[in-house]
Amino acid sequence: MCAACVIAMPRDARACPRCALGADDDVVCGRCLAKPPPFDATIAAWRYAFPADRLLQAFKYAGMLALAEPLAEALADALATRDARRPDVVVAVPLSQRRQRERGFNHAHEIARRLAMRLQLPLGHALARTRDAPPQAGLTLRERARNLHDAFEASRSVSGRAVAIVDDVMTTGATLDAAARTILAAGARRADAWVVARTLRDQASGTGYRWTGDPPVSVASLTT
Repeated sequence: MCAACVIAMPRDARACPRCALGADDDVVCGRCLAKPPPFDATIAAWRYAFPADRLLQAFKYAGMLALAEPLAEALADALATRDARRPDVVVAVPLSQRRQRERGFNHAHEIARRLAMRLQLPLGHALARTRDAPPQAGLTLRERARNLHDAFEASRSVSGRAVAIVDDVMTTGATLDAAARTILAAGARRADAWVVARTLRDQASGTGYRWTGDPPVSVASLTT
């Protein structure tokens, strides 16, 4: 991305280190203190807002695979800025076989693959989908959690390892919650969530996002 686009990306100056939602300071928020998520930390490069949302929608739903590179770069920069703990292995959130055949690629894997290369970390295939659950977009928080019950299994040994789980967007956190619980149940000593974008607190109540078919954002629209 050009310098103007990088500057235009929405970011939170301060965020809870556990869930990456905006906070008054870089301290664990009350929600995470009351009910800690299974992952130890969440790193998010951007907030899920314009123009970052358009880039992610174009990548995920319009198949613009070239965007995987700048998305991975943005996440790598966020990891360096936040001084994230270095894991032993990077793992992408998997798609079901049917959905991957329909889409033609796993968006999380494309980001994770490039990110692992940048960080010189091994890319593991330690998670697999056990069933073809309906898409999370449009579901409420309760429905998302129910939809992902027993949706993952550990397909490789992660015993004693620190694992970073990569996805494109964290909305309610239900997907990464289920993935982290599976990784920890398989013996991992730590699980962190690494995402390109995090939704705002009022967005995290459940509504998902779909690519609408609008043209990709132009550089001119980002700088006016």
